[in-house]
Amino acid sequence: MCGICGIFNLNLDPLTRPERIAPMTARLFHRGPDSEGRFSRPHLALGIRRLKIIDLETGDQPLANETGSITLIYNGEIYNFRELRQQLLARGHQFRTHCDGEVIAHLYEEKGPDCLEDLNGMFAIALWDEPNRRLLLARDRAGEKPLYYWQAGDTLAFASEIKSLLEYPEVSREPDFQALTQYFFHGYIPAPRSAFRDIRKLPAAHRLLVENGRLSIESYWRLSDHLRPADAAAVNRQAEEEIVLELRRRIREAAISRLVSDVPLGVFLSGGVDSSTLVALMSELAPGHVNSFSVGFTDRSFNEEPFSSQVARRFRTRHHTLEANTQNLREALDAMADRLDEPLADPAVLPTYLISRFARSEITVALSGEGSDELFGGYPTYIGVPLAESYLRLPRAIRHSLIEPVGKRLRVSPGAVPLGLFLQRFFAHAEKPAAQRHLTWFGMFAPDEIERLLAPAWPGPHPGQAPETIFATLDRVLEGARPENALAGTLYLDFRTYLEDNLLVKVDRASMACSLEMRTPFLDHRLVEFAAGLPASLKLRGLHLKYILKKAVEPWLPREIVYRQKRGFSVPIAGWMRGELAPLIAEKLDPEKLKRQGWFDPAFVTRLVEEHRSGRADHRKALWTLLSFQLWRERWMR
Repeated sequence: MCGICGIFNLNLDPLTRPERIAPMTARLFHRGPDSEGRFSRPHLALGIRRLKIIDLETGDQPLANETGSITLIYNGEIYNFRELRQQLLARGHQFRTHCDGEVIAHLYEEKGPDCLEDLNGMFAIALWDEPNRRLLLARDRAGEKPLYYWQAGDTLAFASEIKSLLEYPEVSREPDFQALTQYFFHGYIPAPRSAFRDIRKLPAAHRLLVENGRLSIESYWRLSDHLRPADAAAVNRQAEEEIVLELRRRIREAAISRLVSDVPLGVFLSGGVDSSTLVALMSELAPGHVNSFSVGFTDRSFNEEPFSSQVARRFRTRHHTLEANTQNLREALDAMADRLDEPLADPAVLPTYLISRFARSEITVALSGEGSDELFGGYPTYIGVPLAESYLRLPRAIRHSLIEPVGKRLRVSPGAVPLGLFLQRFFAHAEKPAAQRHLTWFGMFAPDEIERLLAPAWPGPHPGQAPETIFATLDRVLEGARPENALAGTLYLDFRTYLEDNLLVKVDRASMACSLEMRTPFLDHRLVEFAAGLPASLKLRGLHLKYILKKAVEPWLPREIVYRQKRGFSVPIAGWMRGELAPLIAEKLDPEKLKRQGWFDPAFVTRLVEEHRSGRADHRKALWTLLSFQLWRERWMR
């Protein structure tokens, strides 16, 4: 695991500021505290900070082929590097190291940019091809590893994190207000935009090529190519049993492939089906020697420690528990405000940071269960997809006069599963088109709420004036996709947006802030492709989430773990913002401060704060989104 950066002149002229590669590289120290590497040509400067995971002695970067004609730096892990290495040795290639990254240079010799298709792993790559005078940048299929870039004239700069790019003097901190308008809807900023006007994200499964002075970006893998077609044959009982066996095999292979490491390794254990499955499979290889880590909360509705402890006892892991409290959560809030160079409204980043910091004293690599919910249907909002279709078949008069008024009066619990809040959002937005409806259910502020939030002086687009701004991501993501039905389309949408631009960003920044590598077996692309081709009816069966996944892992886990209610990995922020965090909310959302800033309607924000504080309403999502934005604004904007 590493942090990479570079500066390149598209026309191969000498760089004007090659010395800036030093501070750009230094800014990524937390991603790779073990060593630093450089590579330079008059027109190119590369920098790398390395966290040593595989081949501790000879694996420092940059890496090259036998002749030095191909040079690369990369961040990530290639899990099938041993198989690729044997194939390349048989073709006459000579290796200088035993690390996974060197296979990329030799594979590129064989296949050029198409070598990416052979890689099974998580990665962000920068590769210089001297004979062809070509620069290749690329990201893995799911987007586990980040890569940002900036271009002005004939200069291109790129880095694993925005903060590294900001060390280049010409990179502006001017915000991208269209992206920030989207932030208030999603709670994150969808690719390819970033929070800064001139900085872009290279989307997942894309490569950027610079050759003959031209820059081009293209995808090399599409999840849409693997979706089940709408006219596919129904699955009978025998076929379902075969699917269960095949899914079980693929999960096992994905998990075992991610256990290759020359440093201590463990697993983040919530006690849910995903992380418990990983514990079960790891314990097959090292019974009694698996390090597991979990976070406990005093609020019982958020506390999953009893379940994680049950799994730990069942598989005899070396279990470590960290108790989350207001003190260390506030420490995490301050730390992540410094690390997150884009606003991110996912409060789960706090326990993710805490458990990463806690685990780092014992391990350098941790496995986690991200991706499973989007592939197999794990979120309660997915139940809303068929329910909405049934609800909309009711006469309009009944919906509007009888049902919706009841929904508005539902009491909202401050717990981890606020059913009342889900139902309120369901009724309020059920009549939108399926994709817009789901994004609104999942989102922070609804479009009409954003319109009330933003002051006339907001420099970006207003939803009322440019409604396409809010749903701008949909056209890009859904282009060319032909999902089986609305549920399959919703899963595909979440994989391409919420997973890529929220969950994986959260995991990467929180873990790498602690110099900890995170691996996600459920995002093995072979497993992803298989899951995408399964019928949606095998993922949501009635009101049962993850139906087929749970059938597959039944032999490995206690039944009460497999079929317990999903809670998610979050923080009791609703109560926290009424108590210990109330002074910070009052400070950052002070009406006079908001009036001076001129971007938000102080009266609207004050009403949210007062209603939440008094318990008359639950505005946890809206207030956390605003707090996260204000913390980011103070730290990163000038």
